[in-house]
Amino acid sequence: MRLSHGLKKALTLLTTAVITGYLVYKVYTEASGVELSPGELLSPYFLGAILAGLLGYLTYTLIWYLYLRNVVKVGYGRVLLTNLAGTYLSFSLNAAIGTLVKVKFIGATYWDVLATSVLGILTEFIAGLTLITLLGGGYWGILLAGLLLLPVIFDDLAFRALLPVFRLIRLESVLRGLYSGWKGAKANRRTVPAALALGFLLVTLNSTTLYLVARTFGLSYPFLSTLKGTVYSNFLGGALGTPGGIGANELGVMMAIGRSGMDVVVAFFYKLINQYAYALVGAVAFYKFVLREIEGEGSYAPEPQG
Repeated sequence: MRLSHGLKKALTLLTTAVITGYLVYKVYTEASGVELSPGELLSPYFLGAILAGLLGYLTYTLIWYLYLRNVVKVGYGRVLLTNLAGTYLSFSLNAAIGTLVKVKFIGATYWDVLATSVLGILTEFIAGLTLITLLGGGYWGILLAGLLLLPVIFDDLAFRALLPVFRLIRLESVLRGLYSGWKGAKANRRTVPAALALGFLLVTLNSTTLYLVARTFGLSYPFLSTLKGTVYSNFLGGALGTPGGIGANELGVMMAIGRSGMDVVVAFFYKLINQYAYALVGAVAFYKFVLREIEGEGSYAPEPQG
């Protein structure tokens, strides 16, 4: 049974309201006594967090670029503009808009953009879950990472295994389209190893960002906790489907570091540096460059590749 578009939107709004309401409650009841000074936001720790967050965002874009360049001729700068616009559009209730904008601006097919985006997300999770196990966080991390790695390495086997299921639910064309983009994104054998190496760098940078934000406010979490916080944040932000992951992102961080008033502040500032600030920059990128070109005012769009 499929949910109607209106019901999906209503459920998304309700989820966003509940989670955001919980965070607001935590801030007012526990974090209201937290005193923030301008000096803290100008400290070496906070400035270091901003730098680590920037490097993390650029690294994530580079991972996506590695997959994309196998299916379309596009420069890193253009992929960065697209990613910024996508970050801004992720706060829309209609996630499909962001994908369609990426298709138009990059010049790839819908399935190429979707497949490379999924591969980028899987790459980050595989690296993060593996590091959790390596740092003593339990074997569940490496087991989950192995499961996620299976369709990346054994894509033909995964396709044949899933095909009967997708036929049954009448979505065979979706699976075939995604499989086509998936194969194209991995056409170069060096792509996946290079992307995974960057994935380990990415989760390290994200964990460092969270750690430095905590140090800004006089807290110190074990690196394993900050690593779990970044992984949980990304998972809940995507799984709960709230616009931009707002609320769910912070909740994921708090699951790993704690639920005190100061933990709420740390979680918020981490996501501000790690994502929300780039949504603001993405708004400028979208309206000044991306939307203008899509509407035909620009002249430098590449021709879609076959």
